[in-house]
Amino acid sequence: MARPANPELRGKILRAAADIVESCGPDCVTMREVAEKVGYSSTTLYLYFKDKNAILKESVLNAFDELNESCRLAMVGPSALDKYRQRCRAYVIWGLTHPGHYTLMFQLPWEMDWSVQFTEETFGRLTQGRKEDLIVLREALDGGELATGVDLEALEDSVWAALHGATSLAISGRLTGASTDAGPAEKVAVTTRISDDLVNSLIACRLP
Repeated sequence: MARPANPELRGKILRAAADIVESCGPDCVTMREVAEKVGYSSTTLYLYFKDKNAILKESVLNAFDELNESCRLAMVGPSALDKYRQRCRAYVIWGLTHPGHYTLMFQLPWEMDWSVQFTEETFGRLTQGRKEDLIVLREALDGGELATGVDLEALEDSVWAALHGATSLAISGRLTGASTDAGPAEKVAVTTRISDDLVNSLIACRLP
């Protein structure tokens, strides 16, 4: 296949798809809609992506990269557990401010053909956040902030499940505590408060 003539167009395609995902959801992404948004024909898009699913998969990878970077930048505090709590807050806030992508990240069927993109490098991007969470928790354990013998992976899985549940409920409008007509700021405030309580409760069970 001939090399695409405009290497910058790939990025424009992904940004256009991202706009569509956030404006009306992943189901609205079609090759035609994306093509219209970037001002090219659908035929041109096929030079860069074999189909809609390829665009969505790349969008998922980019979303995980952005989420991980947001959590990484939020790691401030005097202790490892303080940093971990900030990572958790950043996770929830990112999800609520990127609801379209957050939904896409966890609803794209894994049985789809990832043969082209699902490489070792791809898997690393999808799991990087969990790896960094475990590093911080290991630091907390080594520093005496957690009880000796704590199963860090089990703790991380519990915290993530709690955060994911709170974030997903908030996105769908089913999280109690916020008014039915709550704006973005109120949703973030309520969900981060709940996430703080969840994280603190899960950590408290494993303190020395």
